[in-house]
Formats: sequence, structure tokens, C-alpha cells
Amino acid sequence: MTEARRLTALEYQNSIAVLFDGRLTSSAQYPGTVGKSVTGFSTEPAFNDIGAGGAEQLMFAAEDVALQLPAALPQLLPCAGSTPGEPCVNTFLDVYGTRAYRRPLSAAERAELLDEYRAGVASGASFSESMAMVVDHLLQMPQFLYLAERAAGAERALDGYELASRLSFMLTGAIPDDALLAAAPNLTDPAALTAQATRLLAAPRANTTLARFFREWTGTARLTPADKDQTAFPFFNAAYAQSMNDSFDRFVLDQVRNQGTLRTLLRSTDAFVDSNMASFFGVTPPAAGQWAKIALDDKRYTGVVTQPAMLASLAHSSEPSFVFRGKFIRKQLLCENLGMPPANAQATFNTIPLPPDPTGKDISAAVVARTECSGCHRLLNPAGLALEQFDALGRWRTTYSSGKPIDPSGVLPAVGSRPGVAGHDLTFTDQISMMEQLAGEPQVATCLATQVFRFTFSRMDTVSDVCAIQDIGDALRASGGTLGSAILATTGTDAFTHRSDQ
Repeated sequence: MTEARRLTALEYQNSIAVLFDGRLTSSAQYPGTVGKSVTGFSTEPAFNDIGAGGAEQLMFAAEDVALQLPAALPQLLPCAGSTPGEPCVNTFLDVYGTRAYRRPLSAAERAELLDEYRAGVASGASFSESMAMVVDHLLQMPQFLYLAERAAGAERALDGYELASRLSFMLTGAIPDDALLAAAPNLTDPAALTAQATRLLAAPRANTTLARFFREWTGTARLTPADKDQTAFPFFNAAYAQSMNDSFDRFVLDQVRNQGTLRTLLRSTDAFVDSNMASFFGVTPPAAGQWAKIALDDKRYTGVVTQPAMLASLAHSSEPSFVFRGKFIRKQLLCENLGMPPANAQATFNTIPLPPDPTGKDISAAVVARTECSGCHRLLNPAGLALEQFDALGRWRTTYSSGKPIDPSGVLPAVGSRPGVAGHDLTFTDQISMMEQLAGEPQVATCLATQVFRFTFSRMDTVSDVCAIQDIGDALRASGGTLGSAILATTGTDAFTHRSDQ
């Protein structure tokens, strides 16, 4: 079942741009997220609940956009200057109403919006002012603000307009463009749906959404100087943080755009550098203001998990966190459900005695020795300790500040009754060894397919979704299976083309 959900702030911003051809800008008053996402993805319905005061924010946001309309109306609606009146209003609704609702307006919907125009005229408002009232009303309607579909009962196939909306928000994080709306009546044909999915995935508009998937899956934040201790990292200013953010996005987009596979995602030594990131890695910088793709040391770096922005996000302000990094491996890369930490976890940790200048393994051993901590930490810690040679900003190091050497070797043990990773414990010498083995594990491909599913449908998977996840995973595991093919495979599943409310 796909639950109706409100547009996220990013989707709202993107949709306003598409709706009005970039001539009107979205409002910062549009409400953000509420609570905590279960899937980790920002589109989850409960995460975008209206919240306290949200209805008022929606109203103010609509007004902010509508107030911009009169100045842009000559470009958006040429008849406004030559033949203003109800036929011109209907022309506006044919284009912008259809875009906003992602389908042709019903007679009742058109009449409701025309009534707004007439009320404006009756109050003495000019044509452009009355049209602003129409836009104000349009942008507060659930047909625009929510991704909603007709009830299905047991199951039904989605119609072409519903498929267009699903496809567009999945791949571009916005309402459908005109080409997709024009194709909507034919999208129940699998070939037509695949053609549009392929077009949208290749379009630059998909970049933001693709980068969002990888950021939310990996827990990679949009870094700012406030995220890091300025005493430890005095050079980490806004420009440096932006370079690190851009470097991550360029890496993941390059993987999708250039036939990257699950293996290259996890094992590539590629990195993208500008002058800041060149200094970070100690390489020759490109020309001022330019970016270059380089190959890093394959004895240190391995795919997405050693991208600096990800390592810095899975760290504290001045020290790395083998718990955060290990949690990504076990929960996000292997899809293992380890449960939640106890409420007093930090208080318990503060009472654990540690030796002077403890290493990561010293701290891990002390934590695992506590019965109440060992259940999760014996699983989490080894994977995170494999990445201990990267500091809180993701810079390479071989020793701790105390001078003690870092030992990245370890074993990923079994989880519960399952005998280890895909049937065995995984022994590794360092992060390269660990990721080389994980890149070939079928469990990793299944997990990434699961993450793509959760991202697409904005919910956790259930037993009824096994076949859809299998289809996505098969695309990843196929000979030469690419990340892009796995994303496209999602749109061919029954879960994507059908709806069930049971």
C-alpha cells in the first residue's frame, strides 16, 4: 500500500520551478519534516506530516508564491496582456492547473478555481491580482500538495497520470514535465513507461534526486563548518565544506551516469577534486574553479565508504566514530536489523573504565565486555574499526594522536541465528579487504535493492514486496548490471505499476 504523503520541502521547491517555468520561486515558509524517518529517506509520509502550525505555513507559502505572479504573468500567460478574461483564465488552467494536479482538471475543480477568479474581479481586483488569487488557492489544494492516488481495494493497475506522477517524483523529485504529461495516457504500455523512465533518469533534473538517494542511504549530511570542531579543523570553512559536499555528489552521480555497478560503487578509487579537495588528498589541483576526476591510492580508498563527506558525516565533531560507521555497514549495506540502543546507553558508556590513551579497539573491547552492550556492539564495532584510519573529517592517518598504531583488521560475525554474512563470518585485514569481500556478497546486492525500493515507495518493505526487490536485485546482479539499470528495474515491477490498499 502506498500512503498519500505531502511534498517534501525540496519537492515543493522543485515543483514550483517546473510549474511556473522557473519564473516564480518557492517560499521558505513551506513546512519541513516532523519527527524521525523509519526508512531513513526524507519522503516518508509520517516524516512529512503537517505538524503543529503546518496548515498556516502552507497558506503563507502559497501567498508568497502567488504575490510574485502579477509581474511574471505576461511571460506565463500572453493572453493576459491582449485578451484578459475568463477564456484566458481557462487557458491558464489548461496549462498550469494540469501541471499542478498532474492530470487534467475535473469540471468541479475548474469551476472552483474559476470561482476564485470571479471573486477577485467582484472585489475590484485587477486581472493579474485575480489570477494571483487563483494561484494562491491552487497551491493550497491537496491535489498539488500531496501525492495521492485513487483507492484500490484489493489491487488495481494505476492509470497513466498516476504512473507519470510516481515516475516523476521518484526520478526528479518534482511534478511531471510537459513531455511526461503528454505521454501519460500511454504509460500503461510498459514500453512507453520504460522510455519515459529512461529519459528522466538521463536528464540533469534527476541529479538532485539521485544524489539525495545516496546521501540518505549512507547517512551523508550536507556538511557545514558547525559540524566540526574548529579547534581541531580550523581550515574547515564554508567553502571547504561545500567542496566536500560537491565531491560526494559528483562521485555518486558519476557512478550512475557512467555505467557504475554495485562493485564499482564499493571498490572504485575515483574521487573528484577542486582546489580544496586536492589539498585534502595531497594531489595537484586542477585549474582555478575547475573539478577533476582522479584515482586515489588503492591501498587506502575504496568506493563510497571512503568518500570524505560520508566519513565526516559518520563521525563526531573532533573524533571518528566506529559505531556510526559500523552501523552503516551492518544496517544500511547488509540490511541487518540490530534494534535500538537502550535509552541509557551513553550514561552506561560513561561509567566504563578505559586504559590511558585508549585505541579504538581498546574502547570497543571494554564496551563489548559489558553484557548489556555486547549484543549490538560485537556486530557493529568491527566494521567501523576497519575505517578507523580515517579521522573525523575523513583524512587518512595511521596512528592515533597518542602515537599508538591503528589496527583495521577484524571479523564481521554472525547476526542472531543467521550464520554470518551470507553464511559465514567475514575476516578482513583492513577496509580494502573488507569491502572487496562485501562487494561480492549477494546479501549486499539484495540490501541495496531493498534500499532502492524503500526510497521509491517511501516506506518499509513487507513480505508482499519480495518479488519487486528480487527484480531490482536481479538487475544489480546481472552480468554488467548497473546502478542505473537497477533503478529503472523498479519502474517495471508490479509494486510500481499497481496499487493495493489491503
